[in-house]
Amino acid sequence: MSFLPATSLVSFFKSRKISLSAAPFYASLLVILALAVFIGIFWAFNEYQAYRESIENIRNTYEQQYKDRVKEELENVIDFIKFNRNQTMETVEDEIRDRVQSAYTIASHLYSMYKNEKPVEEIRSMVVEVLRPVRWYGERGYYFAGRTGNGLIDLFADEPYFEGKTRLLPASSQESAVLDLIDIVREKGAGTYRYNLSKPAYPDRIFSKICFVKYFEPFDWFLGAGIYSNDMENMNQTEALARVDQIRFAQGGELFVFRFDGTIISHSNKQLIGRSIRTITDTEDTQIGEKLYQAFKEGLSDTHDSYLISQEASGSETSTTQQKLSYIKSYDDWGWVIGASMYMNEMENLIAGATQTYRRISFRNVSTFIFLFAVAVSLLLLIAYYYTIKIKQGFSFFTDFFRRAASTKVKIAEKDLAFSEFEDLAVLANEMIEDRIEKESLLHRDELRLDTLLQLGTMEDFSLKDKYEFTLQRIVEITRSEQGYLALINKPQRHVTIISHRTADGQKISYSNKRRLSSSIEKGGLPGQAVLARKALICNNCSKRDIGEYYPYQSRVTRHLDVPIFNSGLIVLVAGVCNNQSDYDPSDARQMSMVLEGMWLHILKTRSEKKMDRLQRRIIAVREAERSNIGRILHDDLGSHLSGVELLSQALKRTLEKENPDRAKQLESIRELIVDATEKTRRLARGLYPVHIIENGLEAAIEGLAGEIETLFGVSCELSFNGEVEYVDNNVATHIYYIIREAAVNAAKHGKPANIGITMHSKTDSLRVKIIDNGSGFDTLSTPRGMGLHTMKYRARAIGAVLTINSTNHSGTVISISREIAN
Repeated sequence: MSFLPATSLVSFFKSRKISLSAAPFYASLLVILALAVFIGIFWAFNEYQAYRESIENIRNTYEQQYKDRVKEELENVIDFIKFNRNQTMETVEDEIRDRVQSAYTIASHLYSMYKNEKPVEEIRSMVVEVLRPVRWYGERGYYFAGRTGNGLIDLFADEPYFEGKTRLLPASSQESAVLDLIDIVREKGAGTYRYNLSKPAYPDRIFSKICFVKYFEPFDWFLGAGIYSNDMENMNQTEALARVDQIRFAQGGELFVFRFDGTIISHSNKQLIGRSIRTITDTEDTQIGEKLYQAFKEGLSDTHDSYLISQEASGSETSTTQQKLSYIKSYDDWGWVIGASMYMNEMENLIAGATQTYRRISFRNVSTFIFLFAVAVSLLLLIAYYYTIKIKQGFSFFTDFFRRAASTKVKIAEKDLAFSEFEDLAVLANEMIEDRIEKESLLHRDELRLDTLLQLGTMEDFSLKDKYEFTLQRIVEITRSEQGYLALINKPQRHVTIISHRTADGQKISYSNKRRLSSSIEKGGLPGQAVLARKALICNNCSKRDIGEYYPYQSRVTRHLDVPIFNSGLIVLVAGVCNNQSDYDPSDARQMSMVLEGMWLHILKTRSEKKMDRLQRRIIAVREAERSNIGRILHDDLGSHLSGVELLSQALKRTLEKENPDRAKQLESIRELIVDATEKTRRLARGLYPVHIIENGLEAAIEGLAGEIETLFGVSCELSFNGEVEYVDNNVATHIYYIIREAAVNAAKHGKPANIGITMHSKTDSLRVKIIDNGSGFDTLSTPRGMGLHTMKYRARAIGAVLTINSTNHSGTVISISREIAN
């Protein structure tokens, strides 16, 4: 026998393609054969799963019974502990009440015997000494007594330290207890009281107490007896542990107890008592004790039942291992964790019997299934062949039509489809196409809106009219309308003025009567209605009304949308569009609002910047005028006056040198002060009035500034001048001088530099100035900017220059001035 090469087999199958009409039948055949295998595997697996579920149900049922049993036993123990504690508490309360009554009788008897023979204080001391040694409950019960008037403790048999103390001592739990006891005997005459006591010998421990007090009027006493709750709890715990050791139930059922720290205090195996529960393992070396302890530590016992199954030896002669169920629950009042456990032998025996029975049932079911499956497969193949022909027709039409609809956005006609499944799919396809068209439209509108706002940001040099026209054209395009308008509203909200009216193709609509561009709100048509309504107006089914009601539109209106824009609570602008091919909706109003608000904010920003620039110029101009005026006064008036005084003092000195030399020396000191004042006046005048710049030039003025800084601040100033500076006019020179002066003085005053460098380099077409210091510098982002910096930047803008500041902490500062000069 010969075989075809692999490549020949591939070519054969490629050339013998299965027809579309036969494909469903062959596919059904392959599927049925595959199903025969898969269903067989699935059946076997399902039967196995059913077996596992049955066994699991048996296990769960019995486990639940075991869980209920161990939980019931444990709950019985906890109920016993609670009942025993309550009974003990009631017995103790009755006992101390009887004890107080006995003490009251003793005190009354002694008082009645000696009240006429001895003073009250002596009788009180007698009663104290009689009651002091009395004890009960194994030396745990004792008497105490104190005065209700001042809180003085006369008797405290258990802790004599407190005797003689009053409630006037620093605040403590004892003082609070005394006050509470006094309140009880004053209000009720007698009563039970519980409180916590701190003892000086045990400062870190709190002792809980229960007591009963009764008022003894002859001594003004609150007379009481008390016992420590801790002692009662110790007795209750001892009794509870004895009861736990005696409890046995079911097969191997037992109880065990360990403390919160893991120490075992009760167990059937006495060798484990005193060890940590965390060290216990089962026969498979599983840390069963650690798991029990972790279940407790994680707090599961507070909100969930904590069960654990382990493998332990049965204790029989065969030494077989059996499953053992444990359940724990915390008893927070004593810091105990109580557990119960028992073996689960009966469940394992029942599972073994159920396994044998289920095997017999599974074999019989498998045989029946195979026969019925063979019959069903035969019928299915016949039906599959019949419907293959039907499916081919509908599927071919649907595939071709769906592909054409997806590429051309043409919807599918459901009447041409033969199967309901194809109709459902066609509905989804049509919805997908509609959703795609809608999302593309929304995306295009968002892109137009964002592009409009970005374009407005670059139109700083355009007029307001151009910005209005551009924005309106984009709004008409975004809302897919035939035409639109923009109208301004005056501040009193009484008149509306049309500032732009355009069609979708960009044509500007003109008015034969210019007066129609402005009208009152009441006669303002659609913009007037929007102002009165103070909200967007949407009309998608406009009735036939007078054309004047649709002002400013001059043609028929079927739909319109008019949106007012607010600023500080007033309507400043109304925009409207009309005759969209589809209905307007709130999303169109939102798109218009966002574009118009962005445009209005841009206009407000532009206006604010221009207004700020005008104000800055006025401020600088006024400042310069005042500086010049003050400088001239100092230079021409005060400076000349001081010079005259200096000359007079010099002449007077020469006269006194002959008559009174000592007075001449004093006059010389006065003259030197006048000379110094004259020099400071001239220096101040040069800083305010730039006459030295006009007379001597910019370079000489900067040299003088350098000398002044070195004199005043002791900072070395280095100058560097390159190029020609004669072309710099007086206005430019004045601004540059004051920028340099402000920068250098600020550096010397605040930066504490060792050196300041001033360089100026000029060419025929540019001027470059730098002020550099090696001082402390500053953070240009976080440091607040003062008036000096704003003035420097304004002076730079005033002469067409750019001022930049580069500085960081501890790295000095570089201030640069760059000015381009037009030839």
